[in-house]
Amino acid sequence: MNRLSRQTVRTSWAAYLGAFVALAGGVILIATTVNLIGSVDATLTGLGSAATREQRQQLDDLTSMFGIMSAISLFMAIFVVGSTFGFVVATRRRELGLLRLIGATGRQVRRLVLGESVVVAVAAIIVGCFVATPLATPVLDLIRRIGLTDLHLVAPPAWLSWAIAAPTGIVVAMLGAWRSSRRAAKVPPSAALREATIERSRPSILQLVVGTLCLATVVTVTVLTQHAEPLFALVSSVLLPEVIVIGLMCFGTLLVPRLAALLARPFVNRDVAARLARDELRAAVRTTTSIAAPVIAISAIAGSLLVALSFTADWTSAQDRAQLAAPLVVRPGAGHEAETAAKLAEDPSVKLVDARRRLTVPFGDDGNERLEVDAVDPTTAAVARGLHATKGNLGDLHGATVAISATQAIDSGTGLGGHLKARVNGRPVDLTIVAVVPAAPDLYGEILLPADLVAEDLDNTPVGELFVVLDGGAETGAARAALGQALTGTDSRVLTAEEWITDVTDQVRRSNNFGLTILLGPAGVYAAIAVVNATLIGATQRRRQHRALGLLGATRDQLRRTALWQAALITGAGLVLGGLTTAFLGWLVRRAVAADLAGTGVHVSMTVPWLPLLTIVSACVGLAGAAAIAGAAGRRSRVTTA
Repeated sequence: MNRLSRQTVRTSWAAYLGAFVALAGGVILIATTVNLIGSVDATLTGLGSAATREQRQQLDDLTSMFGIMSAISLFMAIFVVGSTFGFVVATRRRELGLLRLIGATGRQVRRLVLGESVVVAVAAIIVGCFVATPLATPVLDLIRRIGLTDLHLVAPPAWLSWAIAAPTGIVVAMLGAWRSSRRAAKVPPSAALREATIERSRPSILQLVVGTLCLATVVTVTVLTQHAEPLFALVSSVLLPEVIVIGLMCFGTLLVPRLAALLARPFVNRDVAARLARDELRAAVRTTTSIAAPVIAISAIAGSLLVALSFTADWTSAQDRAQLAAPLVVRPGAGHEAETAAKLAEDPSVKLVDARRRLTVPFGDDGNERLEVDAVDPTTAAVARGLHATKGNLGDLHGATVAISATQAIDSGTGLGGHLKARVNGRPVDLTIVAVVPAAPDLYGEILLPADLVAEDLDNTPVGELFVVLDGGAETGAARAALGQALTGTDSRVLTAEEWITDVTDQVRRSNNFGLTILLGPAGVYAAIAVVNATLIGATQRRRQHRALGLLGATRDQLRRTALWQAALITGAGLVLGGLTTAFLGWLVRRAVAADLAGTGVHVSMTVPWLPLLTIVSACVGLAGAAAIAGAAGRRSRVTTA
């Protein structure tokens, strides 16, 4: 059977070419993410004990980012490879029927398909790993050039990516081919005699079970987020798109062709090519669904992340408006922090100045976990930044105590009355949690220590912002002008509260967009290749029908328009399903944010990132259209000679 598998791959290489491209691309994607994660450890090992706090923090952040990237990449690889292998069985249906006709059992056919998948997987893994290895250094250089880190990341040994990407590629291929092999085993002998096949649109029992479980998960999360913190809704918006995409594809043969036909309805009476395209898509339901798969996946995942992070930025902005009481915020110039604070204190219109100071403190029994904390004076922070406790009492925040945000309480599982172990001034301290405060990351951090506990460290800690509260009779505009004049020469900026909130929100959005580009960049490139690959495979699979149409009198222009209509309708159906997923998850985040800020009197305006979303739509449509034109151009001579 193994020899037969190798022989059939050699003779049916055209059918497996798309699967080879998809799997090789997936191996490159996985190997690249492994190299990125491995580079962090290799860089940290190279730095050794000389690594500074900032360098360790950068590497920790890169580890988290690359970890999420690897999860998205692995999902895309499994998803795309699985849908692509489905093409193979559909393309070779008559050949498999012939094998059944001459006596092959369903089990033998299944083993044949799995054996062919292993042959393709081995070839794709070798090519993918050989391509990914020389890409490691340029990719790491690119990470540094775009500003993600200022460290020179060290490429890990080449064997590391091979050791992980190779077995992962085999597993991905087997997972992708498993369902296809089951379908191949069920091909009847009569398929060898059929010129045309109407594919069954009804999902299998396994698809019904998995799709129902995915739907139940979505419903459960929807109910839970109704009374949960916005952070839970944000995490759900990162994890749920994959669950929804899997559920959609389980019912894809029911949804995608019908949705494509619905999109075609306004045009079928105006253009015969649109009618032909609609009818072909409704007949070849599995092919239609497989072509739409990468479009659904990337539009749902990328769109959901874009909207969720945009709404989260709106949430933090609304939190700032709800709590910030200081009418002015001063950002001192570098090296002029003490001078700026002194001049503010001397101004007669200033009632008090609340300085935000952040420092890194070792936590844990051994002090290996270094976390950023805020050193606060509860009295001034309450007046200037609206700091208040939802549980406990901020009046007890002195000495060996700590206050934490509601988000930190959820993350750590430790609440009011709990204890955190830290090292302050080189000595171990058991900190008692005396208060839980609302989350407001722009105003203060997740962990708040009393200023008197870390007083020795504050002299060397730069001031981030100075929140200025004015006397009752002072006018904000006049005070701002006077303070700006007084601070001339210090490179300090005096901002109104609204200007500061807008500036911080803009910075958050830029940071989010930059992070998403890094997270989704490799998966996006792979999805683009998958869209083109799937469209070209679909065009190849429809050659028999188009040759028959050419014999019946269809012109080249009509066949070309039919291919374009098919690409447009399938891509449109995929984008609609991805858009609905994005809208649903955006609604979850918005509902949680609105509930969190209910009663504050602050209007939560939700900003939809239209430009990035339209970029995704344009990219999917453009790639599918270009692939369809290329596929149609390749058929012209064949139509003429048919």
